[in-house]
Amino acid sequence: MSDMNISIPEEGEIIPAFTQIESKVRGLERRISQIGNVNQLAIEQYDEAAARVEQLRQDASALRDRRTRLIDIAGQLESERRLRLTEVLNQVATNFSRVYKLLQPGGKGDLRLENPEDPFSGGLEMWAKPPGKSNKTRLNLLSGGEKSMAALALIFAIQDFEPSPFYYFDEVDQNLDSFNAESIAKLCRLRSGRAQFIMVTLRKVSLQMADHHIGVTHGGDGCSRLIMNFDRDAAVEMGEAAEAELEAQRKAEEEKVNMAELPNPQNRPLVPEPLPNPESLGGIREEESEVEDPSTLALLGDRAADTKEDLDEKMDWESRLEDAAESEQFAETSSQSTEDENLLKE
Repeated sequence: MSDMNISIPEEGEIIPAFTQIESKVRGLERRISQIGNVNQLAIEQYDEAAARVEQLRQDASALRDRRTRLIDIAGQLESERRLRLTEVLNQVATNFSRVYKLLQPGGKGDLRLENPEDPFSGGLEMWAKPPGKSNKTRLNLLSGGEKSMAALALIFAIQDFEPSPFYYFDEVDQNLDSFNAESIAKLCRLRSGRAQFIMVTLRKVSLQMADHHIGVTHGGDGCSRLIMNFDRDAAVEMGEAAEAELEAQRKAEEEKVNMAELPNPQNRPLVPEPLPNPESLGGIREEESEVEDPSTLALLGDRAADTKEDLDEKMDWESRLEDAAESEQFAETSSQSTEDENLLKE
């Protein structure tokens, strides 16, 4: 009996009745029969599911790391963008105040951010006070000539910071009086050594200070004609105002050189290369998904069918286990009733 793993009951141990043992054996046999066929591929399917879960975890970790890295890069670029804007704006605002005082003696001008705390959520405001006007004067209340002077002062201020090869002015002195038109012409003449100024004008003072004149007239037949084109050999002497402007330009260059070192665009953090397609997605690519590949669609269909089959099998097993538990409970109740009847008969 020891070879068959059958232990001999000890003295005084209560041995269940044969009917109880027989009833329990029948209940176990009934539960085994209700379980049905055993899935021989359960171990392989479990290994595949475990491998897929591990791959999903690795892909999720890689995506979280990439997201953190992109957020850091975005923060660095935002801080660098804000630093460059504020530094350049401060320098241009200084140049604007200086040039505006030069064009409008006794006047004041400034450039201000609408939202200094968050510069990119607001715009840029230009404040200009011509001589004799109140400090509360708004830009939209200025005359056309005063607005033109403020706009030209901004252009010259930007030129002092980052000059362009040439500038094209289309009748910018149309709304100006003779004094202001002469101031603009002198400033353009003085700055013509660093850039080329092309000006469309009808003012005599501007024509007197130009190096080259090109006259255009209407020919009467719907076509414009060139009537004169000559060079001037002698330039108009600018006097003390020219010397002062040259000195101011030299100071502006020195201030630009002494500016705080801005971040080098070459050292900006680069956005990392795109991640490869996660293996947990089965290698499906967006561009491939647009083309209906029969093999890819068949693979997706098979995967969906397998998933549905697993779910159906799980629900079937749960239903069988519930039925088996109810049957066992019913069998135990019936067995207890049979024993009671047998005891009554005895």
